[in-house]
Amino acid sequence: METATGEALPLAEWLGILAQEYLAGFIPAGGGAVKFAIVCPERISTVIRHVGEAGARHGLIRVEMSAATTRVHMLHDVFFAIARQLPWDRLVQHQVEAMFTRHGYTWPRPGHAVSMPELAAAHGVAPALLERSRDQWLSEDIWEDAALAQDFRSALIRLCLIRLGAVEGEAGAAEPVMQWLRGELAAIGALRDVQIFSRINRHNARALLSSVCHWVRSAGAAGLVVTLDLRQLLRAGPVADGEVRYSPAAVMDAYEVLRELVDDIDRMPGLFVLVLADAALTAGEGKRVLDQYAALKARIWPDVHPGGRQNPVAPLVWVAA
Repeated sequence: METATGEALPLAEWLGILAQEYLAGFIPAGGGAVKFAIVCPERISTVIRHVGEAGARHGLIRVEMSAATTRVHMLHDVFFAIARQLPWDRLVQHQVEAMFTRHGYTWPRPGHAVSMPELAAAHGVAPALLERSRDQWLSEDIWEDAALAQDFRSALIRLCLIRLGAVEGEAGAAEPVMQWLRGELAAIGALRDVQIFSRINRHNARALLSSVCHWVRSAGAAGLVVTLDLRQLLRAGPVADGEVRYSPAAVMDAYEVLRELVDDIDRMPGLFVLVLADAALTAGEGKRVLDQYAALKARIWPDVHPGGRQNPVAPLVWVAA
């Protein structure tokens, strides 16, 4: 199959290169990358599965996203889609266990929440003294971490305290914070005592996404592997019930979100994003094709083709069936 840049890459070969060059080493080591691939529609689900499984083998948290159900022209909706798929309990549990263990307090029941009185009793320490140390460690590990947005720090501290049984009315206490992270919170006033006063929106979503990328690596994961099925963005006309319909203006906004993600990837350690599309990305409806947004095309279009062949690690590749 011929493409705009030569022979299409064999699917198995390309997947192997992604796994070896990115998911096995570069991303877990703290690198970041955004890749685009034009793939036959019947192979996109295969690519999503293989990339997610390869990332998981190397400690990356897999996140699957589709433009049909996530408004990719709104960065905060992209953040919410990621937040809904993160194993928050596991990550927060790892953080509090690692924090106490690092300071010489072995965790009594690894993988399970333990209250402060239980921890104090297990180590023969006065509860008040251990609580004072806990607050100091949380401040050092989270509140003073300049890589985290301030509201995200507040949210994390509250989740850690809940995990330690240190919040009044513990049952359900985490739900307002989780609703805020998932974009489901009805009223921001529910978080006043957490010191969070703003919803996550298009203005602060980038800082929150960067915060998540930094935090998951300190909470036991190697990073995130995100697959984004972009095909819905490229379709004009009616859509199924519950699916997102994109106007031509929304398509340009989505390309802008992706362009910003490409530009900001060095601030998002451990993040691998694979954007998947079919041929409509370059040869589809005129108002939706990549050519209409030169800023993104300039960043991903492969200009160098050694020997007329595609570079398999180029930002944009064509993949054979």
